[in-house]
Amino acid sequence: MERYTDEKDPEAVYLIEEEVEIRQPKPKRPFWRRCLRFGLALVGLWMVFGAFEPVFRRGFGCHRHRRPHDIIPPPEDMPQPNMDIDFVAENPTKKVPVEHFTFDASLKNFYIKQESFHKPSRVHVVGNLIVHACDKADNISAHFKFEVSDSSLRKELVIQPAKDGISFKLDPFSPVSTGKVNATVFLVIPKKKDYDLDTLRVSTIQLPIWIKNSFTTKVNTTSFSTVSGTITSFGKSSDENALDINNLRVHTVSGNIAGEFPLNHALDLETTNGDIVADIVSSDLREQIGWLKTSSVKGDHKIKFASRLNPRPLYSKHKSVSGDISVLYPEDWQGGLKLKTTSGHIEVDGKGTKVVKKDKSLVGRFWKVIKGDGKSRGSIATVSGKIDVFVGEKDDKED
Repeated sequence: MERYTDEKDPEAVYLIEEEVEIRQPKPKRPFWRRCLRFGLALVGLWMVFGAFEPVFRRGFGCHRHRRPHDIIPPPEDMPQPNMDIDFVAENPTKKVPVEHFTFDASLKNFYIKQESFHKPSRVHVVGNLIVHACDKADNISAHFKFEVSDSSLRKELVIQPAKDGISFKLDPFSPVSTGKVNATVFLVIPKKKDYDLDTLRVSTIQLPIWIKNSFTTKVNTTSFSTVSGTITSFGKSSDENALDINNLRVHTVSGNIAGEFPLNHALDLETTNGDIVADIVSSDLREQIGWLKTSSVKGDHKIKFASRLNPRPLYSKHKSVSGDISVLYPEDWQGGLKLKTTSGHIEVDGKGTKVVKKDKSLVGRFWKVIKGDGKSRGSIATVSGKIDVFVGEKDDKED
């Protein structure tokens, strides 16, 4: 503030105040920017929680070191169906429609596929698809049994046979009324000594896929896939009724994968939210390489080799985001493994197995493991899951 005197009027005194800067209020950020900032904050919190989720879930105690075959698999999500081709309803007085389809005996490629109408439907679909083989069969056949809550629903179900396969739809258009369809589908494959297939594709949406121990037909390439169902194999090499498939792919979205699977040449087990509990049988194919891949997003892996490699090298890859991975390799496995996890724990055990590299940084842990001078190579990677690796027998030096 300054004082000013007018020369014409010396008695008058004027005060000159400094100009005051008036600050305008900050304009509000647009609503979309505020929503974006809030969303990014939530994502950041979710990532932090995801990194420490294994600690929250398993407590702060020491990691429990267990071999994969000591882990008891969780109970099945659903009871095992009647695996025999029996189309008699529980109530003998109730007639259940059955449809049979047979295909040319010379077929070398076959598919069976569940499709959707892609329309609004409130129909609840349950049932099973069972893969069976019979030494008395001369050709491939498919058998359908439907039990419906409303007789009008039966007319809406669609079965479309083709020359080299068959498709079916079980979710008819029903925007208002509710209903239930219980479908039992049997796929029967011949299993004579001179019979084989080039390709077999089995896919469903809701129906679980059950592979009977009678299915020992030789197939070059096979894929089993389902969206919300489980896939279970009942064959066992110890009972001489194992699957005989050179290239096998098993895929689910939310269902589990369980049973014994062959590693004749290539085996791929994939799921998004389901668990993988598998015994691997490696055939005696000399001078060839075995390719094994298991992958999931949230599901756990419990992989055990039920036989030797005999004596070929194995290329394996196991990966998951938040699932735990436990792998028991056979005793004759020799080669190198790379193990990587962001926030999980790593355990390695096995006679003759050496950890030659251990790196720990802000981005996670990295181990390199070798055994012998073999040519097998493998990698195991998770983000927040733990990794357990065992090669053959347990090392006597460790507790």
